[in-house]
Amino acid sequence: MKYLKRFNENTGIEATISNGNIIPNEINDDNIIYNNKWENYLPETFSIVNGEEHTFKKGNIMINSDMFQITYDNVKKEWGYPDTLEFDIYTVKDNSNNKIRLDIDITVGDLIVSEFNIESPNVVNVIQNTTYRSKFNTSEIFALTDESLKQFVDFLNKFNGMKLDVTDFKFLDKYDDYNKQ
Repeated sequence: MKYLKRFNENTGIEATISNGNIIPNEINDDNIIYNNKWENYLPETFSIVNGEEHTFKKGNIMINSDMFQITYDNVKKEWGYPDTLEFDIYTVKDNSNNKIRLDIDITVGDLIVSEFNIESPNVVNVIQNTTYRSKFNTSEIFALTDESLKQFVDFLNKFNGMKLDVTDFKFLDKYDDYNKQ
């Protein structure tokens, strides 16, 4: 029973790195399960380029002890195109050096279109993606629009210790310049 927590005990939602969890710097509430202030830091919409441009509006946000699941709903409800864009962000803390890592999966419908991790302050390791010249290159390339990519990077920079730039995410942009040979 010593590992069980009451509903009002610390659930990992803190303003600093603690218990292997991190959250945006500006949130300072302790002892809560869900903090609706998270929604203030997320973009209202994301636009992606996948053959043509598709816009998604903020939907459901779930915060677990070590994972944030953020879904966006297709604005146009396009027939034959996925209804959801989802960001799964897992938090990991290395106790030996006190650095944080974010493991991120981006999914459109049922297809994982990008998987990568970020080690603080600004090391981005691509695991898989569906961009130009990638191992999983498809006929339709997944990319965020310039504005959406900037909003995504701004959101990630809200995490303690992150100092990221849009150029760190060339594998998510719409230009054919990532890993160019």
